[in-house]
Amino acid sequence: MFRFLRSPKQEESDEVLLARFQQEEDATALAMLFDRYLELIYGLCLQYLKTGTRAEDASMAIYAELQEKLGQHEVRNFKNWLYTFVRNHCLMQLRKEKKDLSVNIDPAFMHSAEDWHPIEEEQEEDSRQPALEYCLGQLNEQQKTCVHLFYYEGHSYKEIAEMRQEEVGRVRSNIQNGRRNLKNCIEEQQARNGVV
Repeated sequence: MFRFLRSPKQEESDEVLLARFQQEEDATALAMLFDRYLELIYGLCLQYLKTGTRAEDASMAIYAELQEKLGQHEVRNFKNWLYTFVRNHCLMQLRKEKKDLSVNIDPAFMHSAEDWHPIEEEQEEDSRQPALEYCLGQLNEQQKTCVHLFYYEGHSYKEIAEMRQEEVGRVRSNIQNGRRNLKNCIEEQQARNGVV
């Protein structure tokens, strides 16, 4: 995965870096912010766009957009704002592709309780929510915790690894396996209940 060069001022808070970028147009401050949340950005892009190449392209496009958009918005919690911004970027890309290329998008990839059906608004949330709740309960404790922290609370792999005192690779594995198990379980539940 690509990465910006780290600066010795990495300890500066999000608020300080954001203020430096917005008030002084300090590109280094934005690069440091982006680098701090790169795993979260890339991870979200990968979940929606499905391939590493597309996720990297989207991540770089997001960086370019941030240079323009951050100056136009009042941001109180950068991490939460960024999470929403990245998710919306990916959803817009998927919608455009579906419209232009008739891409078959799987709406089972979710990132928070409110986003259970972000792509296909016409599909019934009622058909998925019980399956999601049931299938979350079927995950082992490690997968369930990591999935919750990553998708529902928006923490990065690194943050989760620090919280759980585990290697980043183990956290990544728990999230990927948990997502796959959720997807398979939800599809099985929907098939069993006759939901298409």
